[in-house]
Amino acid sequence: MELKPGKIGHFQERLITADYPTTTAAFVELLKEGQAMPRLVQHAVDAAAPYLTVPSHVMVSDSGEMSNVNYDHCVLGLRASRRLLPYLSHEHQMLSMAQAIWYMPQGLDVWDQLLCEFPGHYARDDKKCGARPGGTDAQGNDRFDGPAWNAPKQWFQTDHDPDREGTVEQRLQRLRVNIMEGDKSAAYKVALGLHREPEAVARKALESQLLFCAIIDLQDTLQQRKLQNIGHKALRARALVSIADLIGWENAQPLLYCVVPDIASFPRLYPLFDLSTSALGARFKNDLYTLKRRNREPMTEAETNALIDTMLNGTVEGLTRHLTDLIGAGKKIIAISDAIVAAYCKHINDEVWSRRSFFQIGHAYDYTNVVNFWLRNYDHPHQAKAVYFQAHFVHDCISITKQFPNNPSSPDYLGDPADFRPWADGLGIGQVLQELLATVERLETARAVALTESYLARTTQRKPLMRVLALAASKFQNDPHIQRNGATSIEEWELTTAKGHRDNILRAWTKYVAGGVKRTTALDCVAQYEQIMGVSPQRTAVATRANMAVERGVMGRVSVKEAAALSHD
Repeated sequence: MELKPGKIGHFQERLITADYPTTTAAFVELLKEGQAMPRLVQHAVDAAAPYLTVPSHVMVSDSGEMSNVNYDHCVLGLRASRRLLPYLSHEHQMLSMAQAIWYMPQGLDVWDQLLCEFPGHYARDDKKCGARPGGTDAQGNDRFDGPAWNAPKQWFQTDHDPDREGTVEQRLQRLRVNIMEGDKSAAYKVALGLHREPEAVARKALESQLLFCAIIDLQDTLQQRKLQNIGHKALRARALVSIADLIGWENAQPLLYCVVPDIASFPRLYPLFDLSTSALGARFKNDLYTLKRRNREPMTEAETNALIDTMLNGTVEGLTRHLTDLIGAGKKIIAISDAIVAAYCKHINDEVWSRRSFFQIGHAYDYTNVVNFWLRNYDHPHQAKAVYFQAHFVHDCISITKQFPNNPSSPDYLGDPADFRPWADGLGIGQVLQELLATVERLETARAVALTESYLARTTQRKPLMRVLALAASKFQNDPHIQRNGATSIEEWELTTAKGHRDNILRAWTKYVAGGVKRTTALDCVAQYEQIMGVSPQRTAVATRANMAVERGVMGRVSVKEAAALSHD
């Protein structure tokens, strides 16, 4: 791909050389000059897409052992950050998108990052390549913090002719077979051909089929297994759909390039697809393909609570039977799914005590949101199977948490919100929201949850709270998981049919954003954004000035100054 001329080309060049501070500065400067955000995102995707594929999501060592290769988070960050925009104030309207751009240069060429051959987030933080011989330059700077000293590699051929043979339906079926058999080139060619069909119905069908192929590719358990997809293929398919909507379907070929071959990458795991096919086929025979359309009954509160209890305390076999019985009773598929989300939130709120417990189940939550998006917006014959994927994924993560009993003496202990509820109740509503922004920034989880509990108990207004949480999520850099959790929480709160459990979504969001481990607590991106955009000190999103100097952390328990030592100005 040729870079654009002028300032756009400079922005693209900085991106693909992994110079993330200057990439983000160029992006924000262009925004300030009046450039449209969707067009800038399009230019970013155009430049990055060739470097967001990998040969496989498993790297085999010389000894034959397997190591997981991270999935691209760049397009996931763009999708999630866009979803936060309506909840951000005018001064910080594009902060979440700036965070997505800040991450993009650090997420290129993951394969070579793991081999310490390209700079970026995984090379610097996960593999600690800078600590190895030759990892620093003559001035002692970490070479793996960027900018790059060589170009990122393209791991998938860029030149393909579209496959337009046969009807749209025939090609959709061929796409499914190609993906499930791991034929990346054939799958990509079919997707290209369908992308060029002029009818809107072809686009909708392609989106639904890609979501289906990505959703069904999921491990049965994360426990003591190396082979796992942890829902990322589904997340990338959703990102393709959402970003294509932002930049225009006619501009979506680079998105197809970086997403479709990835869905066909190894490992491809279908145990839950097999389980759901067997469970529904035994009960409903060929009628299983019309269940979503036929099932019209809402879930009662008692039925929702019963499924939540099974999710939290039942066995895998019992959960499978429970789901099948609900479908047999004619319950809406999306209503069952919304109860699964409610179970996730109850687990987070009532049972998660450690800072380390959010990572895997956070993926399950975001994966469930992708499935819900598919259920709400598309019609596909296999959709009744989707609740088995969601429920088993969340249930598996819950069972992992339960293996580690509550330990208040652990350095990862999140604290008890009840200890701070009297303090929170003594604040005015406006003060509660101000303190919430500050306590999340300082990772004071128990205080943050107490503030949210106090707010929810005193007012029926929810949007002000969500705006604070969206801004809080937009401040953390180097980790799109945080913005993604916010995007999921917003969407599930807005659309859930389990209305009695909506506030639990906001409680869980607070606990996640304040409690989950952070890759860093530095606020460089916020500072840069505010400086370029001319945000006044009175309107800054930085609640605690001392946090500007907090040392960088890595995945794991982040090294943060003790809260008592921080200035609470």
